[in-house]
Amino acid sequence: MSLCLAGFAFTGSSLANQQEEEHQWSVTMVAMEQVCNKTNPGLNGDVENAMASDPKIDEAKKSQVRKIKSDPSYKLEVASITSTILKSPLAAMAQDMCKEYAPK
Repeated sequence: MSLCLAGFAFTGSSLANQQEEEHQWSVTMVAMEQVCNKTNPGLNGDVENAMASDPKIDEAKKSQVRKIKSDPSYKLEVASITSTILKSPLAAMAQDMCKEYAPK
């Protein structure tokens, strides 16, 4: 799942420093929750479920994702990534990831 999210986050962008890459990854995690819930009504997907299903996500990354999800100052950034994913050819591939966001 992490590899796919990296592809969504960095498609069409230039190389960025590690801190920016981690930020974009976190924003994309939150955006994917919205993508999954918009394209699968009734899913009630949550980024917490996705993070719990991936043992490679450490507590620092989880903390960053939670901050982005809860802080209104990131709302427009998340909305932009959500829109980009929904309009891209990657949207179909995103559907495969939505099962990770579903309640367990």
